[in-house]
Amino acid sequence: MFNRIHTQLTIRNAAVLFVILIALNLSVFLIMKQMLFAQVDRSIIGLRDKTSISVPAVTSMSGRSTLSVPMQKALVFRLGQMDRPIVQLYWTKDDQPVPMPGSTEFSESHYKQLEPSRFGKDPETVKVGDQYYRVLNIDSSDLMAAIGSDGTTYEITTQQLLSNVSAEIGMLNRLQNILLYGGFVGLLVAVAAGYYLANRALIPIRVSLEKQQQFVSDASHELRTPLSVIQAHTELLLRHPDHTVEQDSKHISTVLQEARRMSKLVGGLLTLARSDSNQLELELKPVQFDRIVQESVNKMQMLAEVKDVILHAEVDPAVSMNADEERLHQLLVTVLDNAIKYTQEGGVVRVTCRKLAHSVHLEVEDTGIGIAPENLPHVFDRFYRGDKARSRQDGGTGLGLAIAKWIVERHGGKIRVESKLSMGTQVLISFPL
Repeated sequence: MFNRIHTQLTIRNAAVLFVILIALNLSVFLIMKQMLFAQVDRSIIGLRDKTSISVPAVTSMSGRSTLSVPMQKALVFRLGQMDRPIVQLYWTKDDQPVPMPGSTEFSESHYKQLEPSRFGKDPETVKVGDQYYRVLNIDSSDLMAAIGSDGTTYEITTQQLLSNVSAEIGMLNRLQNILLYGGFVGLLVAVAAGYYLANRALIPIRVSLEKQQQFVSDASHELRTPLSVIQAHTELLLRHPDHTVEQDSKHISTVLQEARRMSKLVGGLLTLARSDSNQLELELKPVQFDRIVQESVNKMQMLAEVKDVILHAEVDPAVSMNADEERLHQLLVTVLDNAIKYTQEGGVVRVTCRKLAHSVHLEVEDTGIGIAPENLPHVFDRFYRGDKARSRQDGGTGLGLAIAKWIVERHGGKIRVESKLSMGTQVLISFPL
């Protein structure tokens, strides 16, 4: 399953990265093309404006303007003095070129490619032979007569300005080749990056799935144990149907104990499942935290006396906060139960509640067996228990601290555990006020 998802993610990531790269390359090419041709177009359009103003005409006897041959030579000379050489052509209304002295000679096939009817009003690029030209047509509103270099009088309707842009086209072709090569290299990089990103994206999914599988396995194991015990003792009861309740009280007590343990386990699983899906909401309201702490201590006092453990509490008065009272009781009972459970006879469990400026700190400290350093990072993991056999004997499910952490974090607080083996454990909890 993961291989198929990994392949799909790699392809999608690589496709997205490659599309972005192509878009960037295309943008660079188009911007460069626009910049190069914009400079050429400014020169041509600037000359068009100057030409329309400064080119004098000689009026013939018929009343039409006539450009003489000497004036054409002067115009060509002035054009040649500009920063960029520009070729000037004249055309008749039937797209016939007018021969002019001093202009660049084009072959008949070249003139075919330069016919004014092929171009619009804006500058355009055309390939003439092995050269590229930027072409701009200037239409004359009135017919203008001119004497060509062959001595013939022509009626001119279009003036055409051409600028050689072969150097610019060559530069754009080289840039295009570079971008194509870069695109190929970018494709390889995109595939590698897509593969890496797919790996990174699957890490939390793998971890989550592994945790889910481990959770299901642990839950199944924890549920199977009490069910097996219940089944075994029930079968023993059925073997002696004539026995009285008093005679089989041991088996009945074991069945009841395991049923309660299973009920507690199912309740914990349901709480965690609802918390994971955000279906379990807290009922926040103003509560007296000091009262809740004292009530929880009083509730656990009997259990401490049974184990011959001293339970002592120091609680600051008037500690008020917004919280879910039922969940706070659950939190305190869980933490106190663990402290008493793992403290030997004659040991001490001390509960301290202190109100600070912006928070309240709760500390539950015991003189019990402590937690091994290698187990300390996992105390909040679900079903994790350092001594599984002993925890099961004591009725533990391995879910208590996981639920406690959820309660604390949902109240915006923090919880941590400090412990030294054979010296005791400290559970430190802080809530914002």
